[in-house]
Amino acid sequence: MATPDPYQKIAGDDALPRLLARLAALQGIAVPLHRFAYQEQTSEGVEISRLPLPERSMELWQTRFAEATIVELSVESIHKSHLPLLWFSVDGSQVKLVRGIQNQQFLLEASDWTTEFVTADVLAEGRCLQLLVDVDLVAKSKLDEFSAKDWFVHAIRKRRRVFFEAVFATLMLSLFGLMSALYTMQVYDRVVPTKGFSTLWVLTIGVLMAIFFEFVMKLVRAQMVDRASKVIDVELSSVFFGKALDIRADSRPSTVGTFAAQIRHFESVRNFMTSTTLFIMADAPFALFFILVIYVIAGPVALVPLVMIPVGLLVGLAMKGPIERYTAEHMTESNKKNGLLIEAIDGIESVKAASAEWKILERWRELTLIISASELKSRLLTSISTSSTQSIQQLSYVGIIAVGAHAIADGNLTMGGLIACSIISGRALTPLAQMPNLIVQWKQAKIALDVLDGIMAMPGERERDRLVVPDHCRGSLRVADLGFAYEENAPAIEIAALQLNPGDRIAVLGTVGSGKSTLIKLLSGLYRPQQGTVFIDGVDIQHLATDFVREHLGYLPQEVRLFNGTLRENLVLGLPVLSDTQILTAAGLTGLDRAIQGHPKGLEIEISEGGRGLSGGQRQLVGLTRLLLARPKILLLDEPTASMDAQLEGRVMQHLFDEVRDDAVVLLATHKAGALKHVNRVIVMESGKIVIDGPKDQVIEHLNKQAAERKST
Repeated sequence: MATPDPYQKIAGDDALPRLLARLAALQGIAVPLHRFAYQEQTSEGVEISRLPLPERSMELWQTRFAEATIVELSVESIHKSHLPLLWFSVDGSQVKLVRGIQNQQFLLEASDWTTEFVTADVLAEGRCLQLLVDVDLVAKSKLDEFSAKDWFVHAIRKRRRVFFEAVFATLMLSLFGLMSALYTMQVYDRVVPTKGFSTLWVLTIGVLMAIFFEFVMKLVRAQMVDRASKVIDVELSSVFFGKALDIRADSRPSTVGTFAAQIRHFESVRNFMTSTTLFIMADAPFALFFILVIYVIAGPVALVPLVMIPVGLLVGLAMKGPIERYTAEHMTESNKKNGLLIEAIDGIESVKAASAEWKILERWRELTLIISASELKSRLLTSISTSSTQSIQQLSYVGIIAVGAHAIADGNLTMGGLIACSIISGRALTPLAQMPNLIVQWKQAKIALDVLDGIMAMPGERERDRLVVPDHCRGSLRVADLGFAYEENAPAIEIAALQLNPGDRIAVLGTVGSGKSTLIKLLSGLYRPQQGTVFIDGVDIQHLATDFVREHLGYLPQEVRLFNGTLRENLVLGLPVLSDTQILTAAGLTGLDRAIQGHPKGLEIEISEGGRGLSGGQRQLVGLTRLLLARPKILLLDEPTASMDAQLEGRVMQHLFDEVRDDAVVLLATHKAGALKHVNRVIVMESGKIVIDGPKDQVIEHLNKQAAERKST
């Protein structure tokens, strides 16, 4: 029984999905065909198939692009700048792309690429829809062209109105802060000498209202900034995590834990750019305004805080260098410690098997001591800086009282004015007190931004110019002058030419380290050749949309890694909507159905992180079942039965080769002789080179002769 094809719906009614995918590609977003072909229902639960074509297209488009723009245009309003458009015939039976305008006629393109010119009258009989993708999504397709700073600036600029309003609220709060000082001055100068308690009540009510408004405005400001920060958090975390997923396999950092910690550092940049800096920058100019108010009230008394502010700045700048140095050391070692933690937990079985707990613990203690030392030094300097600024504030207070006393004696200042000046001075020096923490946060944000810039600069798969999305894949794979090496090591792959044709069943043989796995990763597009080219149907694989390559080229690694969730979720990972019948049918072919039937939860078996709890053979069965469900045109299998016994291997391989399409390419790297009976061609590799390539019988005969000669000598 053949495995149900999850892509079978395309054959019956594929015009709309094909044109939608083509329309997205023309706007710079590569979307594989199945992304538009397998939505069963709308968000309201209505079956997609029941909708007329125009409404169906809008539903599919909006589902794929959350912030899309859809406009219905009349024929009279269509301009070349609006193209391409979707045109639907009046009876809803046809859908085509409007690609051009020439001599007052419109060029229509069908899903099969045929074209025709029609008049405006014909076009007017149907409906024309302009479907635009989210502008930000187009920008996100340029991941390699944007730095981390660009993303933060872009995210904040989109919400600049919120932050402008928050800055305005901060300015108003600063004005409200004057109220208590002015209230104190009026009470001491007017109410107390004259016993004007009616005036006191008026002033008290006024200042209480000011305090209430200040309280409300602080809450409103906090809510505004928190909401904007939440949206920025979701947007930027998706961007950076998306970039982490997009980084080419051959360019990934070697330390996963450290890399994960670096990705999380974006939070420190976000917090710095959306809260602390915002309010301090808004408060700083008001320091001069407060000093001006002091000058208006008390004249020369304003010189005291005016002198203290530069002194405080000099103290902060003197501490800036050492604080930044120790902060950088702390962050670097913290990343290493996080990497060690993840590495130890993920490989705990190997650690225990080697009795290496003491070694890991020793390394942990070393890193903890380094981190504690740098943190202690940073805190000491921060404390010194904070204490210095507090002392400066106290000196400012003492200076204002001392100078103000002389002003009172000279009759130039009242007692209420002196108290008001002391209060206002405290507000003027508040930004100065925040400088030490600001320096630490700034350095953390700067280091994080530099790290994120490095991550964003890593080569990715989904580059802007890779927008070729063919309508189908024949399954031809060709290699020309292929070369690849790991870092500074000797070349791991050197292949002048290799051709894989539809219907080929190929086994790749070779000793450990001969380059079999590296070749498969190059053919699958996971690694990028350092020289030469891999072609799919005559097109450079680097020019094809990644989604297209993944759809038509199935890769099974040596170690199949599963994800936390259910067995069903792991089986359909990345695939269209599949029924239980399709899943169980494929599982029956690989033998995975035994594990499903033998468990009370069936397909809802809970899978722990990495697939722990399942044997290596069972994890490989999950991977093979997923490949049968995907039904790609090219299958690249790296030791697909390495963890299976001979009986299970024979059954699985038989079903696998029976179920794959006749025109599909199957290439498998193996050390097991049992797999050879299913292939018609054998490639032998040695030191990254193909030394033998030919029909199975001839190659096996040649290898047997070589073995006999070695044995005789």
